[in-house]
Amino acid sequence: MFFGFTLFAQNNSTDLTPLAGIWENSNRIISVNEDNTLQFVLKTFYGFYFDKAAVLNASLDSGENGETILRVKYPSERKPQAHPIGVINNKLFLDFYCRSYIETDGPDSEGSETLSNTSPLYGYWRCCGNVKGIEIAVPYTKPELTCYYFTDSEVYFLRYWQADVPYERETVDVNDGEFSFKVDKLLKVGDIVYTCVVGRGTFVRNFEKTTYTINGDSVTFGTEPEKQYPLYRSHDNSLLAFSEPYIVRSEIADLDAAIAEHNSHTHNPLKNPMEVFNRKTAWEEKLEKMTIN
Repeated sequence: MFFGFTLFAQNNSTDLTPLAGIWENSNRIISVNEDNTLQFVLKTFYGFYFDKAAVLNASLDSGENGETILRVKYPSERKPQAHPIGVINNKLFLDFYCRSYIETDGPDSEGSETLSNTSPLYGYWRCCGNVKGIEIAVPYTKPELTCYYFTDSEVYFLRYWQADVPYERETVDVNDGEFSFKVDKLLKVGDIVYTCVVGRGTFVRNFEKTTYTINGDSVTFGTEPEKQYPLYRSHDNSLLAFSEPYIVRSEIADLDAAIAEHNSHTHNPLKNPMEVFNRKTAWEEKLEKMTIN
């Protein structure tokens, strides 16, 4: 398992200081500045050229589930757009889950989860991410989300879909023979409301379940090898992710200097143009050495 620190916006603070620094992935660099702006640098032409694309204003906010929301102001939009984020060990996730305790007298209460069950994943994990990227364009929000409920040996998959209804904190029942538990009827992720039942329904009609196993830093759903996923958990076990991070903290210290150095590289001249098929260029050698930890 990967343990790290959970980042939450506290006291309705809008300051970007907790995220300040340079983050990157294979196709972009995002510099989070202390003046509450985001500098986007795109790695264009297969990473050959770093392009300073845009600077957008941003702020931090807290979501309904306690998750951190990065709100980015786009010129075309009146309101800042919500990007729910989870940070674990200097890795920023857009697909992540928050541990949630539903008030109940059953086996999913906080006390019994902590004392009676052996799996570190046991209980209800609420989906808290619904965007696919942090980009210079308005984000695409997912039409459907999946929440999880883990027992010691099985996992339940609970589907939620977008709904044009007012958000209220309500619960519904999930009944599986003699075993039952409660989950949220509605989710508010960013500014979008999702539901898992139709109308005034009080229990989840359709759900899926399978077995799962934890294998160190990964988890496998069922018995199929292709359903093995990375497993990231925050140090306090409040955040969970089953995917690789969207961006990670970069080793770049001076962004302008890094861009200038990267863009200064050119192709090695070739006396015979046909040699391009049997020798490596300076760019190919550089790309082979480029790694993101």
